[in-house]
Amino acid sequence: MEFKSFKKMLLKKGIEAGFEECEIYFSEGESISISVYEGEVEKYSLDKAFGLSFRGKLDGKIGYSFTEIMDFDAINMLIKNAKESALYIENDDTQFIYEGDKEYEKVSSYSEKLENIDAGKMIELVLDLEKETKLYENVVNINGCKISYSSSNYGIYNTKGLELTNKSNILMSYVVPVVEENGEKQDGIGYTIAKSLDEIDPKIIAKQGVKEANSKLNGKIIPSGNYKTILYNEAMVSLIGTFADIFSADSAQKGLSLLKDKEGEIIANEIVTIVDNPLLEDGLASTPFDDEGVATFKKEIVSRGKLTTLLHNLKTANKANVKTTGNGFKASYSSQVGVEPSNLYIEKGEKSFEELMDLVGEGVVITDLAGLHSGANSITGDFSLAAKGFYIKDGKKEFPIEQITVAGNYFDLLKQIEVIGNDLKFPMSSVGSPSVIIKELSIAGS
Repeated sequence: MEFKSFKKMLLKKGIEAGFEECEIYFSEGESISISVYEGEVEKYSLDKAFGLSFRGKLDGKIGYSFTEIMDFDAINMLIKNAKESALYIENDDTQFIYEGDKEYEKVSSYSEKLENIDAGKMIELVLDLEKETKLYENVVNINGCKISYSSSNYGIYNTKGLELTNKSNILMSYVVPVVEENGEKQDGIGYTIAKSLDEIDPKIIAKQGVKEANSKLNGKIIPSGNYKTILYNEAMVSLIGTFADIFSADSAQKGLSLLKDKEGEIIANEIVTIVDNPLLEDGLASTPFDDEGVATFKKEIVSRGKLTTLLHNLKTANKANVKTTGNGFKASYSSQVGVEPSNLYIEKGEKSFEELMDLVGEGVVITDLAGLHSGANSITGDFSLAAKGFYIKDGKKEFPIEQITVAGNYFDLLKQIEVIGNDLKFPMSSVGSPSVIIKELSIAGS
């Protein structure tokens, strides 16, 4: 059955079955992923997916169901399952099917240059990427060499007259070279996110990956102590992403965030502004509406150190007696609506990375953090993580450091940010950050 006919019939039959209001959320997409090894295509996958969820309001409670098939049986199944799930709901949280907003912003999330992408050209580019990487004499292996394209189309329709659709696509490529020197091996990564095949330059990506790998060679362990530290943008991104849930109103209302009822309080240095921006140009999570149909907008979660708002969906906003922030998102079509950030980042400052090193003079720059899943507690904010980076002396990188552990508390760290760089970066992620100087960080070494 065609989607248009299926949608119309499902909404109609939902009302006939006794639902007061009904809603359909759908998503469809395709992806091409190509990996190469030793001059040959190692893996080629082409995937297409479609899924649809149905929500219906019954006696003030919303039942939920989903399907990947569109036929008459699926319509009956969706209505039956949604009715049953509504009857089993025991909490008294007010649920909503949204009537929509008057205006929705336009976002840049789709590149027409990627339409009908040439898979043959993709293969050629990723083979060239591997070839260019191997030209470097101390590259002894490649742990990954890949190019991938994905596109999605998604939307919401309901019996209140809401009809919204949006589409996005993305092209990315990366290589992970392994270099060796005097028996020591290190790896690095070179990558790019592009809006057309012409923007992918294998030479530049290979150079980036090999340069990073070589920079890690001949690492040393430094003595344990408290160091003035630069958290490099990619390392800071790791921390922000790990602790992003502290800004969720849903987590706060469940007692899983220490920021509960802290709106209006200072939680970071006054130079820190943390933004959730679903309208960011070419952001990986940019969208004009959330998965409840609410118009999205840029907002400062933390403004000059002060917590101004938590992130809300319709349900959490109603419980807190505030307006939703348009952050009601699903993990997939088959998931229920939760609270998630869109493009989340610290606003950049004015100093270059080199100027940050000059300001530190002597200290440490942390470039890599590991063990984030096991070594960070998103509720307390405590973390203890394996790290790599460089020792800084006279404002310059003196030598790489390894086998160290950094420890601290995320809430304390936000208050100890002294200077913010201008090198804002989103490393293959919807989370971004510039590099920042931390007044003092505990490092366990030798």
